[in-house]
Amino acid sequence: MGVDLKPERSVLHAQVRKAKASHCIDDAGHYLRPSTFKGPSSKVYLGDVAETLLRCSIGAETPTFTQQPGFDEQRWTMEYTAGSLRVLIQSMPYWGFGLFTSGYRNEIVIHGPVEERARLVHDWIAALQHNPWEFAHRGSAKRALQAAESSLKSNEDNWRSHQSRARSVLNEAIASLEHHIDRIEKKGDVETNMIELARLEIDLAQQALAEDNTPAVERALSRGEAALLIPIQEDDDEADGSILIIEEDIPFVDLSDDASE
Repeated sequence: MGVDLKPERSVLHAQVRKAKASHCIDDAGHYLRPSTFKGPSSKVYLGDVAETLLRCSIGAETPTFTQQPGFDEQRWTMEYTAGSLRVLIQSMPYWGFGLFTSGYRNEIVIHGPVEERARLVHDWIAALQHNPWEFAHRGSAKRALQAAESSLKSNEDNWRSHQSRARSVLNEAIASLEHHIDRIEKKGDVETNMIELARLEIDLAQQALAEDNTPAVERALSRGEAALLIPIQEDDDEADGSILIIEEDIPFVDLSDDASE
């Protein structure tokens, strides 16, 4: 059963499946850098959950670390902004003293507008190769989430509620365009073949939504809207009634001398 999304922030807990040393933290500004960074830096293991979230965060600024990893290179806290969203990710062990990647979880806090949070989480889940709410060690995860005032069930419901909210918004956008197509078709302001093209884009948008491909949904809707902007072309003689044709040359009269007098 879904839960209502909080108006100000989302708190989600995720299982980390993979992690590699593909990033580092620069010593000067504590910014996240690629492992090829040449300046003074320290190694950090982000994990697949955080890396995927960063890729899905459109317009994200460079993350900064408020808690840097020490001996445990996979235990850290970082934050960044992406448009009107502010994201905080904390990586911590919950099983096996952090000796294995499967023993880590991420706690993610996202501040910002509800619809944008839902969209980000929806795209994030679609891009991940596993369901982030499914923990490898359920007993330990249950205790860890209870300490964080959550539970396995409520955490899963929270993830799925973000998915449902984003899908609902996209469904409404598709339905709105479909209604607009019906009205335009009745008015007869757009060529039939363009109407058919717009309806084809509706089908493509629905297919993309079924695959949780938000960018493809939005591209299809944009193409559908563009097709409806092309009006029916009318012949010039029908539009203006008649065309004045001048067969003879118009004589040129020079009035410059008269004007100067």
